[in-house]
Amino acid sequence: MSNPTATQPRNTGTGRFWLVILILLAVFGLLFVVGIVPRLRNNHARGEAAQTERTASPVVLVAPARRAPDTTALRLPADIRALHETFVFARVNGFVQSWTTDIGKHVRKGQVLATIATPELDQQIAQAQANLALARSSFGRLESVGLPGAVSKQEVDAGRAQYLAQQAVVKQLQAQRSFRQVVAPFSGTITQRNVDVGTLVTGGNSTGTQLFKVEDTDTLRAFVDVPQNYVPGIKKGMRADVLVPEYPTKPFEAHVSRDAASLDPATRTLRTEVQLPNRRQQVRAGAYGQVRFELPQTTPSILISANALVPGIEPKVVVVRDGKVHFQPIVTGRDFGSTVEVTRGLRGGEQLVINPAETLAEGAAVTTKAAPAAPKPTGPTPTKPGPNDPDAPRVSSPLAK
Repeated sequence: MSNPTATQPRNTGTGRFWLVILILLAVFGLLFVVGIVPRLRNNHARGEAAQTERTASPVVLVAPARRAPDTTALRLPADIRALHETFVFARVNGFVQSWTTDIGKHVRKGQVLATIATPELDQQIAQAQANLALARSSFGRLESVGLPGAVSKQEVDAGRAQYLAQQAVVKQLQAQRSFRQVVAPFSGTITQRNVDVGTLVTGGNSTGTQLFKVEDTDTLRAFVDVPQNYVPGIKKGMRADVLVPEYPTKPFEAHVSRDAASLDPATRTLRTEVQLPNRRQQVRAGAYGQVRFELPQTTPSILISANALVPGIEPKVVVVRDGKVHFQPIVTGRDFGSTVEVTRGLRGGEQLVINPAETLAEGAAVTTKAAPAAPKPTGPTPTKPGPNDPDAPRVSSPLAK
């Protein structure tokens, strides 16, 4: 006969063991469900997103092609000179007896600038006049002979010729003596005086023998060399502005007076003259300056972002029309850095893909998004170049207008 009290504790321990096992299994099952279900959901969501991305159109950044302004500002260095300028030389040998004008003085045409003493020339004139008197007397005696056959006709003709020759010599020397007075060839200002009383001078125009320099500065001429691609915009009579460092905010109005009509084959530039009225003498001849032109566009052009160009040998861009991309060949013009001029291939207003990817194919459907504006550079604002800064760009960017 069994003992009931000994069997009951053994059955109670076994039940507790299985109860713990069941609880642990339930906990592990719950943890498994909590951990795997969200992962499965995330994987499913990623799969759906990947499928949507594979089937959706790629998003591209676009920017419009813009028409260029009607004019382009061109600024070129200029050689500013007087309208009339010349050196004054002596025409006779001698020494300076006196001078009447100095640098900075305004003179009139024909005004005496200096007087030259010519003792040697005076002696030559005295000798020539004596020879003339002798020739006149000899010719007079030959003509007065009345005895037929006493004097031949040839002797009379020779006496007349000798008299006329001596007369011409006297007139020539007297004409040379009239150059003792050095006069101004035109009205202007004396800008150089290279003589003083007693200076020995020699007639001629050899280097270093100039006595004075006269310049007419009421009107100035500015010479510029215009590059070939801007020559079609240069017209006679068109306005130009002359810029000088002394007046950085005051351009002086001038006009194109003439050009050389042909380009320099060495530089491919057109020599152009711009005349500037200078009655108030604000601009000095010989000063450094620049001439600014507002040149009209000879042919319409389009401006695009430089990032819209497709990398390659032949220039082309990607145009978005009706939600699809199309590769468009273009002909580029001037390069303004971040902007490029297009002369053919675009009309303006087209939506161009910025930084086109290599995966884009002709006719592919895309979704467009406007390209953001370029961020402004951090730090202090750079100083703008002055109107006469040699480092300033010679051609203004159309985007600055």
